[in-house]
Amino acid sequence: MRRLPLILLLIAALAVLALSTGCGGGTSSSPTPSAAATDKTPVTITVWHPWTNPEKQVFLSAVKGFHAQYPWITVKIVGFPQSDTFDQQLIKAINTGNGPDVAISFGPDYVGQYAASGLWQDLKPYMQASSFSMSQFPAAALSYTSFQGKQVALPVLTDAYGLYYNKDLLAKAGIAGPPKTMSELTADAKKLTVKNPDGTIKIAGFVPLNSWEELGPADLSRSWGATWFDAQGQPHLATDPGWSAALTWQKQLVDWYGYDNITKFFATYGGPSEWDASNAFQTGKVALLFDGEWRTAFIKRYTPKLNYGTAAFPAADDQPALYGVGRVGGTIVGMPKGCSQPQAAWQFMQYVATDTDFLVSLANGLGNVPTTQAAAQSPSLSLPPQFKAFVGVWNNPKSNYSPPLTASGAGYASLLNAFDEQWVAGKVPDLNAGLAKVDKQISDQLAIGSQAP
Repeated sequence: MRRLPLILLLIAALAVLALSTGCGGGTSSSPTPSAAATDKTPVTITVWHPWTNPEKQVFLSAVKGFHAQYPWITVKIVGFPQSDTFDQQLIKAINTGNGPDVAISFGPDYVGQYAASGLWQDLKPYMQASSFSMSQFPAAALSYTSFQGKQVALPVLTDAYGLYYNKDLLAKAGIAGPPKTMSELTADAKKLTVKNPDGTIKIAGFVPLNSWEELGPADLSRSWGATWFDAQGQPHLATDPGWSAALTWQKQLVDWYGYDNITKFFATYGGPSEWDASNAFQTGKVALLFDGEWRTAFIKRYTPKLNYGTAAFPAADDQPALYGVGRVGGTIVGMPKGCSQPQAAWQFMQYVATDTDFLVSLANGLGNVPTTQAAAQSPSLSLPPQFKAFVGVWNNPKSNYSPPLTASGAGYASLLNAFDEQWVAGKVPDLNAGLAKVDKQISDQLAIGSQAP
């Protein structure tokens, strides 16, 4: 469950709009589900998922409990080794009548597309018939499982993002604990930075560049409560003061490092090392890091002796109520159009979304956040104490998925990322004028997507 390259999201956005006409193989939408699952006639359902080894084995082991509860339902599980193209393959299969009965995806970005196009079914009839309530999940789940009144997905574990900090480096710098405000983050980043004799960076306090690990300008803007769209659904980056405040904060810290200096550090320690033993935070090259909860599993695997802590990402000094709010969003499960066994598929979906033993087993094996309170409070949960911060972010009612879902996907976020890279490089003379151009680009892109055949 990782952030997908945004260019892929844009490509998929256009693909789903172009392919969404017609019903897979002429199959009609599923019948109204029965009020009770009393029919135990043997059936087989097909489930698609994108996990790969060793995570695939964790899923296969955890899902064995389903057959024990529903022995009349045989589950044919099909895996896809390339998770970054899973949704594109799924879209094509549904439209050619070859889709699965249940789809498990890593990409909440596609929920708006699935709902608007009808490629995933609205689950409300099934939920009503079985008295299934979304209230068993934190409010944040709704930000990436539903769109325009259609509940087309359920959460199956999630990602939550926060701040990692190296306790030894903080103690050496005389810092008592993690920063809670953005001004504290600035001061701590400077105090924690160590330079080589030639002026290059030996240890970076905090790397404020887009795409350093999981950091993006939208994550910084959340600290000021910025939003992408106004009440009319129009982008308003130029008029929401949170955006200019966040990007100004970012550039001031980049300028303090020196743009060439910090980008050289990025080139040396960023990129592929995010996913292996040479990760900059794990090896003490970075003191403060914005990242997802799965980093705890990487640290356990590669540097188990690292003395580190976790916390929510800092909030703007004048908005302390935003401390504890963060980006969330992870694996989802849905029922594609043309599902051949809707009642059995719904039973499976309920199981993977709410069964405590299943969720705990999966969370222990994958290092992801449990999505129900029962799973999060289970005594069988064996996650490190540093995980508590991410569970807190997940349960914060103001946490949400970003960028927001639209019928044409979330590829528009790549426009902001491209602008941000120009901004921190000192190539944008007027921030507000630049953001106004981004607003226009986003509007144009969304308009093109809405007009696709």
